[in-house]
Formats: sequence, structure tokens, C-alpha cells
Amino acid sequence: MSRYLVLFAREPRREALAKGFGPSGQDLFVTFARGWLDLARRARAQMVIATPPEDRCGWRRRLPEAAEALWITQAGSTFGDRLEGVARQAARLPGAAVLVGGDVAPSEPAVVAAFAALESGAQAVVGPAPDGGVSLVALRAEDADLLRAVRPRQRRVAERLRRGLEDRGRLVIRVGSATDIDGLASLASFERGLGPCATRALVREILNAATTRARPAREVPRFLILSNPTSPRAPPKAA
Repeated sequence: MSRYLVLFAREPRREALAKGFGPSGQDLFVTFARGWLDLARRARAQMVIATPPEDRCGWRRRLPEAAEALWITQAGSTFGDRLEGVARQAARLPGAAVLVGGDVAPSEPAVVAAFAALESGAQAVVGPAPDGGVSLVALRAEDADLLRAVRPRQRRVAERLRRGLEDRGRLVIRVGSATDIDGLASLASFERGLGPCATRALVREILNAATTRARPAREVPRFLILSNPTSPRAPPKAA
């Protein structure tokens, strides 16, 4: 059976801006994408990037090593619409397709377990995020409508999705949790779980930059301004 790892993501710069990160934020999402690309190779899976059409140029510029990737177009007025549409297209690929988010830290155990479950007869796979969202999902085209109501930063999505699939009689396998980055709080939590590595240094850089941006400018007391000897003065009166 063929394998497909589908990365559902905006291009890194747009993702960083949406999360409220500074310029270095895009480097984090490039790092994540490279991690998923490496995982796809190790899992003998074809990498697929699902992104809005206007983001393809940004992806090709920031991730040139993904030249062999396939492309799926995100389309729809809401996050749930886009996710549903991509899931339907992925389910029609000739093999097992697993969807992951561009803001999710790569997790090899979750991907390996997901492909193994699908190839053993599972009809759906759900991987939760620590906050109750979904970090990984695989399902049939006829069940993609369950994703329509999903919204970013929504709680208990994974549990509701699992129940919805089981209510339809699907055999659902739950795989391990993977961290998704919704903002600075989840980024700080992610850093605490990292050992010394380049990714941790990058995360610390993003957090430090965010702290600097958030720090209010120090006001100069008015009496110092008035008593500043270098302040402009009126010319002396004529004798």
C-alpha cells in the first residue's frame, strides 16, 4: 500500500504572523516542515503539501528540498471548510493518507503508529494535541464532513471527532499526542520539553523577541525633560 503524509499548512511567514510571532517565527515552521519531510522519507511516504494557492511560491522559496512533493489546494471560507476539502482529496489518494498540521512538532511515533493502524484495517486514526485539539488525523472521504465544524484553538476536538466516527461504526485508532503551537503560551510549554538543541535555541529567540516587543517604552519624567540643560531655550532678552 502506498503512503502519503499530508502537511496542512500556510506558508511559514504567514503562519508566523498569524501566531503573533516575530520574523524568526517563520524559521520555526520551516524547521517543522523539514522535520515532517524527513519523517515522510523514513516512513517511505510521499510528502504532500496542502496549502492555499497563493502560498505555493512561499513554500517553494522557503522549502526547496520539497521539490518532489505533491500539492493539494486548500479552498473554503473557514478553517473547517478547508480542512474538510483537503481530507476529501487526501482520502482519494491511492493509499494510506495521514494529515498533520504545519504548526505541529514532528512526531515519528505518531506517524508510524498511524500508518500501521491504517494498513492493519483501521478506518480512521486520530492523534490529539495536548490542549484537546487534533494534531494528526486520517479518515475516509465519506467522514470528512466531521471536520467541517473544526475551528482553530477549539477544545476537545479530538474527543468529539473520535466519538463522531465511532457513532458511524468506524474502527478508530488513537495514536500518541503531538504538540501544536497556537501562540506564545504553547510555544513556551514546548520549549520546556526540549533538550539542548538548535530548535530550542530558535524557540528561545522567538520568545525573547516577543517579550521585548511587549515591554512598554519607559517614560521620561516630565521634570527631567524640563530641567534638561540641552533643551532648547528662548534667546536672552536684549539689554
